[in-house]
Amino acid sequence: MPYKDRRTGQWIGQVKETLPNGKVKKHCARLPKLGMAKAWEREKQKEIDEQFTKGMSTDSLIDWANAYLSFSKKKHVKKTYEEKRLAFKLLLKAIDPAYPLKMLQPRHFLSHLETQMEGRSGNAANKDRKNLVAAWNWGIQFAGMPEKNPIIKVPRFATEKDERRVPTMDEFWKVYKATTTEQDKHMLFCYLHTGARRDELFRLMWKDVDFDKKLIRLYTRKNKSGQWKNAWLPISDELLIMLRKQRMVTGLLGNVFMWRTEDGQWLPYLYRQHWMKRLCKRAKVEKFGFHGIRHLFASILAAKGVVLVEIQRMLRHESINTTARYIHSLNPEGREVVGVLPRLEDQKRVAEGEV
Repeated sequence: MPYKDRRTGQWIGQVKETLPNGKVKKHCARLPKLGMAKAWEREKQKEIDEQFTKGMSTDSLIDWANAYLSFSKKKHVKKTYEEKRLAFKLLLKAIDPAYPLKMLQPRHFLSHLETQMEGRSGNAANKDRKNLVAAWNWGIQFAGMPEKNPIIKVPRFATEKDERRVPTMDEFWKVYKATTTEQDKHMLFCYLHTGARRDELFRLMWKDVDFDKKLIRLYTRKNKSGQWKNAWLPISDELLIMLRKQRMVTGLLGNVFMWRTEDGQWLPYLYRQHWMKRLCKRAKVEKFGFHGIRHLFASILAAKGVVLVEIQRMLRHESINTTARYIHSLNPEGREVVGVLPRLEDQKRVAEGEV
C-alpha cells in the first residue's frame, strides 16, 4: 500500500519479494500521485510473480500443486496457505499426482468434491472448490496452464447456513465477568471497542498505540492483494484508560497482550482457540467467538446512528456491502419497531377531532 512522504509530498509505492534464500527484498518507487504509485505496485508484483514462475514445469497435477503452494506460502497468511495445502493434499489422494493437467476434466473434480461433501460437508467441499479454482486461474496467468478452467464447471454444493452467532450485550458482559485475569478483561474490552479481528489484537504492539492522539493502529493482510495494510483508528477514552493499566503489565515487552509460560517467559498470543468457548461455558451463555464481538461492535454503531461508511472505515472492509452484512438487530424481538405502528386509540382521537 503506497504511503506519502510528508517531507517531499511524493507517494512511495512498495512491494516485498521473498528471495530463494528466504530473505525479503523491498522494492520502492517515488511517484507524484497515489494512483501512479498503486499502478506501479500492481505491475511490480506481476513482474515478481512472472519471474517466480519463469521456466516452471506444470505438466502434471503434482507440478501444479507444488508451484502454486510455493507461491501461496510467500503470498498468503499461514491460515490461508494451510487451507490451500489441505485442498491439494486431498486432491492428490483422489487423483494420481502424475496425471497430466491437459487430461483433467470437470468430472475428475466433480467426483473428488462430491466425496468431500459426503465425508466432510458441503461447506468444506465449496471451500476446496474455491481454492482450486483460484489455483488454476493462477496457473493460467503465470504458469502456462490450459486456459479453460475445468473446476469452474463443477456446481457449488448445497450447505446448511451457519451464521456467526452475535451475542447480546448482556451475554458479552457475562463473559467479561467470567474472565479470571485483568488482562483478559482488557483484551475483551479492546475487541468490543475496536471491532478488531482476532489476530489483529494478538499482533498489536505498544508502538501501535498513540496515547496522545487517542489512536490505535491495526494491521491486516485480509484484502485482495494479500499485502500488509494498516490503519490508525480512534479509540474511546475508556479504552485508553484500560490500555494504560495494561501498559503497567506488558509495557516493556513489545506486544500489548502476552501470556507467561511456566518458566516465566513472555510470549505473544497466536490462537487461544478454546478460550472463548471456555468463557461462554463458565458464564452459562450460548457460545460465541471473537468474530461475533466484531459483528456486535458494528451493530452497536449502527444502532447509535453511525453512518454505514464510517462503520466500514472502522471495520476496514474494502466493500461497503460486506459491512452491511455485519449489521444485526440488537432488538431481535422487534418490540421497539412495532411500537411505532398506529394504535387503535389513534382512530378514536381522529373521530373526536383531537388530531
